[in-house]
Amino acid sequence: MNSPEYWTDVYTSLAITNADMDIDFVNDSLGLSGVPSDAPGPFVTTGPGWWAFTFDEQLAQDLDGQIAALVSQVAPRLDGVQRLREAGYAIQVAIAGTVESRAALYMTPEAASLLATLGLPVSFTTLTALGRPQEDPMAWLDD
Repeated sequence: MNSPEYWTDVYTSLAITNADMDIDFVNDSLGLSGVPSDAPGPFVTTGPGWWAFTFDEQLAQDLDGQIAALVSQVAPRLDGVQRLREAGYAIQVAIAGTVESRAALYMTPEAASLLATLGLPVSFTTLTALGRPQEDPMAWLDD
């Protein structure tokens, strides 16, 4: 039996969306105002209607490490997360990575429990190496 393929380029983010995104309000609510964008560690990226605080493979090589790092940074900021929710912002933990057919993503029960302490929804997004979804997203059922 072949060894399993794993997701690559995995990153874990606190993702915040709102049609009327106020980036300064998000940064202030989470205590991240004034953090230089080139500072080592997790990084903030933004776009129209979204904001993300991201932990990637440079910070932690595996998903469990990224989850632990994210929780250690977000848990002390849960009051700010609640303030954002009350202001109408949608907040989730977004886990994404590049996959090929039959690739697996492993998370230990301990990491899942740690992630659950945040009380936030979690999403999983997969991309192919070309950055597109596979033609048949149900191909994994063929096994």
